[in-house]
Amino acid sequence: MKNPFIIGDKIFLRAVEIEDAELLMRCNNQPEVQTTFFIAFPTNIYRQEQEIQRLYEQKDYIPFVICEKENDMAIGLTAFHRVDLVSRAAVFSIRIAYEEVWGKGYGSEATRLMVEYGFEKLNLNRIQLHVFSGNTRGIRAYEKAGFVKEGLLRQAMYHNDEYCDFLVMGILRKEYYEQKKKK
Repeated sequence: MKNPFIIGDKIFLRAVEIEDAELLMRCNNQPEVQTTFFIAFPTNIYRQEQEIQRLYEQKDYIPFVICEKENDMAIGLTAFHRVDLVSRAAVFSIRIAYEEVWGKGYGSEATRLMVEYGFEKLNLNRIQLHVFSGNTRGIRAYEKAGFVKEGLLRQAMYHNDEYCDFLVMGILRKEYYEQKKKK
Protein backbone atom coordinates (compact mmCIF):
# COMPACT_ATOMS: atom_id res chain seq x y z
CA MET A 1 0.00 0.00 0.00
CA LYS A 2 1.35 3.37 -1.03
CA ASN A 3 1.16 5.98 1.75
CA PRO A 4 -2.02 4.72 3.50
CA PHE A 5 -3.63 7.04 6.05
CA ILE A 6 -6.77 5.03 6.88
CA ILE A 7 -6.83 1.27 6.22
CA GLY A 8 -10.02 -0.72 5.76
CA ASP A 9 -10.79 -4.30 4.77
CA LYS A 10 -10.81 -3.88 0.96
CA ILE A 11 -9.64 -0.31 0.54
CA PHE A 12 -7.39 2.32 2.05
CA LEU A 13 -7.54 6.11 2.00
CA ARG A 14 -4.49 8.25 1.32
CA ALA A 15 -3.62 11.89 0.67
CA VAL A 16 -4.13 13.31 -2.81
CA GLU A 17 -0.89 13.53 -4.84
CA ILE A 18 -0.13 15.49 -8.02
CA GLU A 19 -0.13 12.22 -10.01
CA ASP A 20 -3.81 11.82 -9.07
CA ALA A 21 -4.76 14.57 -11.55
CA GLU A 22 -6.01 11.96 -14.04
CA LEU A 23 -8.23 10.37 -11.37
CA LEU A 24 -9.71 13.77 -10.47
CA MET A 25 -10.30 14.46 -14.16
CA ARG A 26 -12.07 11.12 -14.55
CA CYS A 27 -14.20 11.79 -11.44
CA ASN A 28 -15.42 15.00 -13.05
CA ASN A 29 -15.70 13.90 -16.69
CA GLN A 30 -17.11 10.36 -16.31
CA PRO A 31 -20.77 10.54 -17.50
CA GLU A 32 -22.36 8.66 -14.58
CA VAL A 33 -20.43 10.70 -12.01
CA GLN A 34 -21.38 13.90 -13.85
CA THR A 35 -25.03 12.89 -13.56
CA THR A 36 -25.00 12.20 -9.81
CA PHE A 37 -22.80 15.23 -9.01
CA PHE A 38 -24.52 17.55 -11.53
CA ILE A 39 -21.24 18.53 -13.17
CA ALA A 40 -21.85 20.79 -16.15
CA PHE A 41 -18.33 21.69 -17.32
CA PRO A 42 -15.46 19.48 -18.52
CA THR A 43 -12.01 19.54 -17.00
CA ASN A 44 -8.52 18.49 -18.07
CA ILE A 45 -5.23 17.35 -16.54
CA TYR A 46 -3.81 20.88 -16.37
CA ARG A 47 -6.80 22.17 -14.39
CA GLN A 48 -6.73 19.21 -12.05
CA GLU A 49 -3.00 19.61 -11.37
CA GLN A 50 -3.67 23.26 -10.46
CA GLU A 51 -6.54 22.17 -8.23
CA ILE A 52 -4.32 19.64 -6.42
CA GLN A 53 -1.70 22.37 -5.84
CA ARG A 54 -4.38 24.40 -4.01
CA LEU A 55 -6.03 21.54 -2.09
CA TYR A 56 -4.03 21.77 1.06
CA GLU A 57 -4.31 25.56 1.29
CA GLN A 58 -7.98 25.09 2.19
CA LYS A 59 -8.14 24.69 5.96
CA ASP A 60 -11.75 23.44 5.91
CA TYR A 61 -11.27 20.68 3.31
CA ILE A 62 -9.87 17.19 3.97
CA PRO A 63 -9.63 15.08 0.78
CA PHE A 64 -8.57 11.45 0.33
CA VAL A 65 -7.97 9.15 -2.61
CA ILE A 66 -9.75 5.79 -2.30
CA CYS A 67 -7.49 2.88 -3.31
CA GLU A 68 -8.02 -0.85 -3.64
CA LYS A 69 -5.80 -2.66 -1.13
CA GLU A 70 -4.95 -5.60 -3.35
CA ASN A 71 -3.37 -3.54 -6.14
CA ASP A 72 -3.04 0.10 -4.92
CA MET A 73 -5.33 1.23 -7.77
CA ALA A 74 -6.82 4.67 -7.11
CA ILE A 75 -10.57 4.34 -7.76
CA GLY A 76 -12.16 7.46 -6.34
CA LEU A 77 -12.20 10.43 -4.02
CA THR A 78 -13.80 11.16 -0.68
CA ALA A 79 -13.63 14.28 1.45
CA PHE A 80 -14.91 16.39 4.27
CA HIS A 81 -15.87 19.89 3.14
CA ARG A 82 -16.64 22.92 5.27
CA VAL A 83 -15.01 21.35 8.31
CA ASP A 84 -15.95 23.52 11.29
CA LEU A 85 -14.00 22.53 14.39
CA VAL A 86 -15.91 25.02 16.56
CA SER A 87 -19.35 23.60 15.66
CA ARG A 88 -17.69 20.20 15.20
CA ALA A 89 -19.45 19.60 11.89
CA ALA A 90 -18.50 18.71 8.31
CA VAL A 91 -20.04 17.92 4.94
CA PHE A 92 -19.17 14.53 3.39
CA SER A 93 -18.69 13.63 -0.28
CA ILE A 94 -17.57 10.60 -2.26
CA ARG A 95 -17.01 9.76 -5.93
CA ILE A 96 -16.10 6.37 -7.36
CA ALA A 97 -14.63 6.95 -10.82
CA TYR A 98 -14.70 3.51 -12.41
CA GLU A 99 -17.93 1.66 -13.22
CA GLU A 100 -16.14 -1.69 -13.10
CA VAL A 101 -15.64 -1.36 -9.34
CA TRP A 102 -19.19 -0.18 -8.56
CA GLY A 103 -21.20 -2.65 -6.53
CA LYS A 104 -18.14 -4.10 -4.75
CA GLY A 105 -18.85 -2.29 -1.49
CA TYR A 106 -15.99 0.19 -1.85
CA GLY A 107 -18.29 3.21 -1.55
CA SER A 108 -19.94 1.80 1.55
CA GLU A 109 -16.58 1.01 3.13
CA ALA A 110 -15.11 4.42 2.30
CA THR A 111 -18.21 6.09 3.77
CA ARG A 112 -17.90 4.00 6.94
CA LEU A 113 -14.17 4.79 7.25
CA MET A 114 -14.78 8.51 6.83
CA VAL A 115 -17.56 8.52 9.42
CA GLU A 116 -15.27 6.70 11.85
CA TYR A 117 -12.44 9.16 11.10
CA GLY A 118 -14.77 12.12 11.56
CA PHE A 119 -16.07 11.06 14.95
CA GLU A 120 -13.07 9.25 16.42
CA LYS A 121 -10.16 11.37 15.12
CA LEU A 122 -11.60 14.79 14.29
CA ASN A 123 -14.01 14.75 17.24
CA LEU A 124 -16.93 15.88 15.06
CA ASN A 125 -20.47 15.95 16.40
CA ARG A 126 -22.27 16.00 13.03
CA ILE A 127 -21.54 14.84 9.50
CA GLN A 128 -24.02 15.71 6.77
CA LEU A 129 -24.39 15.43 3.02
CA HIS A 130 -26.69 16.39 0.18
CA VAL A 131 -27.59 13.69 -2.33
CA PHE A 132 -29.71 13.72 -5.48
CA SER A 133 -32.96 11.97 -4.56
CA GLY A 134 -32.59 9.68 -7.58
CA ASN A 135 -29.16 8.39 -6.49
CA THR A 136 -30.45 5.19 -4.88
CA ARG A 137 -27.03 3.53 -4.81
CA GLY A 138 -25.53 6.44 -2.89
CA ILE A 139 -28.48 6.72 -0.51
CA ARG A 140 -28.22 3.02 0.30
CA ALA A 141 -24.48 3.34 1.08
CA TYR A 142 -25.11 6.35 3.31
CA GLU A 143 -27.89 4.60 5.22
CA LYS A 144 -25.63 1.56 5.76
CA ALA A 145 -23.10 3.92 7.38
CA GLY A 146 -25.78 5.31 9.71
CA PHE A 147 -26.90 8.47 7.91
CA VAL A 148 -30.59 9.30 8.24
CA LYS A 149 -32.78 11.37 5.95
CA GLU A 150 -33.36 14.71 7.61
CA GLY A 151 -35.01 16.78 4.93
CA LEU A 152 -35.72 17.51 1.31
CA LEU A 153 -34.36 20.39 -0.73
CA ARG A 154 -37.10 20.75 -3.33
CA GLN A 155 -35.98 21.60 -6.87
CA ALA A 156 -32.50 22.37 -5.55
CA MET A 157 -30.65 21.90 -8.84
CA TYR A 158 -31.42 22.18 -12.53
CA HIS A 159 -30.07 19.27 -14.55
CA ASN A 160 -30.96 17.55 -17.84
CA ASP A 161 -33.85 19.94 -18.50
CA GLU A 162 -35.55 19.45 -15.14
CA TYR A 163 -35.38 20.65 -11.55
CA CYS A 164 -34.25 17.95 -9.14
CA ASP A 165 -34.76 17.36 -5.44
CA PHE A 166 -31.93 16.66 -3.03
CA LEU A 167 -32.06 14.87 0.29
CA VAL A 168 -30.27 16.22 3.32
CA MET A 169 -28.82 13.32 5.29
CA GLY A 170 -26.84 13.38 8.49
CA ILE A 171 -25.37 11.34 11.28
CA LEU A 172 -24.68 12.56 14.80
CA ARG A 173 -21.88 11.49 17.10
CA LYS A 174 -24.28 9.86 19.59
CA GLU A 175 -25.95 7.89 16.77
CA TYR A 176 -22.56 6.66 15.55
CA TYR A 177 -21.56 5.43 19.01
CA GLU A 178 -24.98 3.81 19.61
CA GLN A 179 -24.65 2.00 16.28
CA LYS A 180 -21.07 0.97 17.10
CA LYS A 181 -22.14 -0.39 20.51
CA LYS A 182 -24.77 -2.63 18.85
CA LYS A 183 -22.13 -4.25 16.60
